[in-house]
Amino acid sequence: MLAFDFDTSEMKQIADEFDASEKDLRHAYSRALRRTASTMKTRGRKGLRTELGLRSAAELRKRLQGFRFKRGKAMGEVRMWFGLNDMRVSAFKGRATRTGAGASFAGQDFDGAFVGRNAKGRQTVMRRVSKSRWPVKEERMAIEDKAQIYIEDEVFDEIEEVFFKNFRAEVRSRTLYRVGKRD
Repeated sequence: MLAFDFDTSEMKQIADEFDASEKDLRHAYSRALRRTASTMKTRGRKGLRTELGLRSAAELRKRLQGFRFKRGKAMGEVRMWFGLNDMRVSAFKGRATRTGAGASFAGQDFDGAFVGRNAKGRQTVMRRVSKSRWPVKEERMAIEDKAQIYIEDEVFDEIEEVFFKNFRAEVRSRTLYRVGKRD
């Protein structure tokens, strides 16, 4: 989970520029946070797909579904969460190879595992759950370290710019064009 603090004086300056009420400010803040989270989710998905070497973005789309923001006690304080659990081997680009001790995929060794095919017919690394022949499960690879570094360094380095662009647009639309107001 990442925590961010936005400059409240800059938010106040934008509110003063458009002569926004406290209610307009709260609504604009919430909407700007939602739009910023959506933008960061999209940027993260596009970048992580190439960074991790995934076959498709479908696997990441499921993970970043839980990409949530939580407002802190004060306006300007935000925490964001995203899922970085291990991913199935078949989600990555590459070819599984058999080794003397088991199987290997993308430089990672899986002792006691074997090369098999998943339900889609894609070659992957499998492991027996018990001593019997069935059931088998697909092995998983850790992505947390690599993904965390990429997200912090590449995706969230522009979060303030994106947030304030969205915030300014929301305050402007609420004050000048009376969007979201009932007469």
